[in-house]
Amino acid sequence: MLSHIVTLMNSYERNHGVRPNVVYMNETHYGYLREELPFVRDHNDVIAILGIDIALNDEAMNPQAATVRFASENILVS
Repeated sequence: MLSHIVTLMNSYERNHGVRPNVVYMNETHYGYLREELPFVRDHNDVIAILGIDIALNDEAMNPQAATVRFASENILVS
């Protein structure tokens, strides 16, 4: 899942000319991502490693990158 997210981010940047600042994914995807980062304890560490925020959405069939404006720094707090 980690390599998929990185590829998704790079593809988005190549296609749109701007780096995404959020990835939408469902809780299952997020769980797989966390399994690949067993040394990471905190959600803030996950987003620091990725350099992108994460928004959980039960309707997200596949992770999707986007550029959005935020009212606060992080969408999800574990």
